[in-house]
Amino acid sequence: MLLAFALIVTVNGEVDAKATSYWRSLERCRWFAEELTVQGTRRRYDTPVMAYCVPKYVDPETTPVHE
Repeated sequence: MLLAFALIVTVNGEVDAKATSYWRSLERCRWFAEELTVQGTRRRYDTPVMAYCVPKYVDPETTPVHE
């Protein structure tokens, strides 16, 4: 088992399980989470998307883990 960081994406308050991805680096995971979450505020349009990272043990043999 490998401790990775799951990027959790919510759309209109509902977790989109298909959008979950796993990252070795918390820094990299947080970068994507921030970009997804602030896209509406920086670019001046409303977005129903929010994202955050949580630690999770995964099997790297069966789960793709991004660098």
